[in-house]
Amino acid sequence: MRNKQFIAGVKAGISIAIGYFPVALTFGLLAKTTGLNIIEATAMSLFVFAGASQYMTLSLIKLGVDPVTIVINTFVVNIRHFLMTASLNEKMQRAPKWVKATYAFGITDETFSILATREEDKITSAFAFGVASVAYGSWVIFTAVGHFVGANLPGFLQIAMSIALYAMFIGLLVPATKGNRKVVMLATTAAVIHCILYFGELLTTGWAILVSTLGSAIFIEIIYTRRGKNAAGMYKERKKD
Repeated sequence: MRNKQFIAGVKAGISIAIGYFPVALTFGLLAKTTGLNIIEATAMSLFVFAGASQYMTLSLIKLGVDPVTIVINTFVVNIRHFLMTASLNEKMQRAPKWVKATYAFGITDETFSILATREEDKITSAFAFGVASVAYGSWVIFTAVGHFVGANLPGFLQIAMSIALYAMFIGLLVPATKGNRKVVMLATTAAVIHCILYFGELLTTGWAILVSTLGSAIFIEIIYTRRGKNAAGMYKERKKD
């Protein structure tokens, strides 16, 4: 039964592996142009396994940010995983804590979406391991392949590829802003705060990114919370009338 559930999880995770191919490949290539060797790049995918955070780390490494600040920034970017795993825990079958902790490492946005939308009342640990193992394995392998490919590119192309890191962040941001005013406000507020802190020489690059990320999230959330309360109050007043 466990073997069948694991195989079913592997099959469900194949779509994730296909989607990871270009992203992990690009990460490995950019890691090479940033100055990481193949062991360092692959180790990052092995131990961090967080796409957006790994791309962010490359940019921070390139800027010479200290390791402690990089770790804190990574924690902030990945803090959503606390919510995802807590939510997913309600759908999982009972299992020892060490088992849950093990497959929880493999929870990403993509694996979470597959597990969270599973129709079964309770998801087995074997199925979760199947999904996570395919996603994790493909990410690590494609990272190494991307670095190998990058190492064999001509020198001028390796230098040109360093621009792709910033282009990818723009490519991730722009689609998310379409029809979403909150994302636009978050991005704009974070950019303004960062410019003030960085160009005003109040904080270093890494800390400026950290403070602007947290500051914009808190500020915009306060605004939206107040708007929600005001809207609810107006609705109650209209209902009374």
